[in-house]
Amino acid sequence: MNGVGIPSCSYMPNPPFTKEAREAGYKGSVLVESTVGIDGKIANVRVIKSPGLGLDESIITTLKKWKCKPAKDSDGNPVEVRVPIVIKFEMTSNGS
Repeated sequence: MNGVGIPSCSYMPNPPFTKEAREAGYKGSVLVESTVGIDGKIANVRVIKSPGLGLDESIITTLKKWKCKPAKDSDGNPVEVRVPIVIKFEMTSNGS
């Protein structure tokens, strides 16, 4: 990416299933695009592909809790970057 590395995240809790998604038996992926800032925080989350079912809000709220190391430019300075993120949802036997 033009001499820019990619951010890496160390704390990435999964967004919870919503009641609507559970009742629909949803299984699949949601694609979002977001900014990882120089502070490593995720912001400006934009949902690209989603079934709805309340998952958009669940993902946006959860991504703001993620902790990442920012991308760095060729000189090693932290830089803000836009990144795609795919969140996979799959029902487990305990319903979560």
